[in-house]
Amino acid sequence: MRWGRAALIGAGVAAVVGGTAYVAERSMIGRWRMDEEGLVAAGRSLPGDLQHHFVAVDDGGRIHVVEHGQGPPLVLVHGIMLGVAVWAPQLHQLAHHHRVIVVGQRGHGQSMAGEDGYSMDRLAKDLLAVLDQLDVRGAVLVGHSMGGMVAQLAAVDHWAALAARVSGLALVATTCGPLVPGPGGAAMAVALTGGARRALRRNERRGSGVLPQDDLRAWATRMCFGLHPSPADIELTRSMIAAMSPSAMADLLEPLLAFDVRGRIGAIDLPTEVVAGARDVLTPPRMAEAIAARIPGADLTVFPGCGHMVMLERAEELDDLLHRFADRLARRKARPGA
Repeated sequence: MRWGRAALIGAGVAAVVGGTAYVAERSMIGRWRMDEEGLVAAGRSLPGDLQHHFVAVDDGGRIHVVEHGQGPPLVLVHGIMLGVAVWAPQLHQLAHHHRVIVVGQRGHGQSMAGEDGYSMDRLAKDLLAVLDQLDVRGAVLVGHSMGGMVAQLAAVDHWAALAARVSGLALVATTCGPLVPGPGGAAMAVALTGGARRALRRNERRGSGVLPQDDLRAWATRMCFGLHPSPADIELTRSMIAAMSPSAMADLLEPLLAFDVRGRIGAIDLPTEVVAGARDVLTPPRMAEAIAARIPGADLTVFPGCGHMVMLERAEELDDLLHRFADRLARRKARPGA
């Protein structure tokens, strides 16, 4: 009898604790939510006077590009499951002094894949097509996460074409090697993608997103950030993840997880800034350190307390770094005999 009573008490305590945790979780997720008006007030919406370009590429795909401002060009390339809106702070602030060009990668937002589907090399070719179509010259190319991988690949595999348009690289919260650590990391990552691809294609058929549950999507979004993210930054990121095509994600998984240019980026002959967040759990600072150690003359900046979403979490500091970097390159180029 005593055991039965103890079991009932234990079950009651567990129910109270579980219910309290559930209420706390719902309250926290509720605080992360924000409407469009709140995003506008926080400066996390796109400027209303953007120029929109749709660049046709040679496999029948279409790349959506937005542009704002005038001056030395900055070309910004986002990571996987994100979009052009992730660069909203830069489109507002850096456009005071720069021609800010944001490239939407195929499979994201209004950018569509063509017959070649998805590979890192295909994404690099898309980027080069945008640079040519918009006649970009002397730009700083800024790649975040997967965008940083694309920038590195363009620099090693399409050097002449890239160097004709770009004067420097800024590689933000990214990697030069496999995302799964260890000597067998690349092979393990590829082996794990089969089941993930099947699940993502099933989600597509059901009309749901990459992460179909709102709570799961909210917590996955929170993992992208460091110590003190703002609700506006979390909401903006959550909305982009929710909009990601599961089928595009399925096709990008293997190229993303198997990416490895560690043995080749030493040939990059462009001034390079490498930027990381000290609290980034997706591409930890050691990955940025590996890039900076391999690219001759590269500078490394690590922002304390910052996670993966550097352009949102440290918008002012990143904008200042990019502006000073572009200014330094422009002054160097203007020197006689440069």
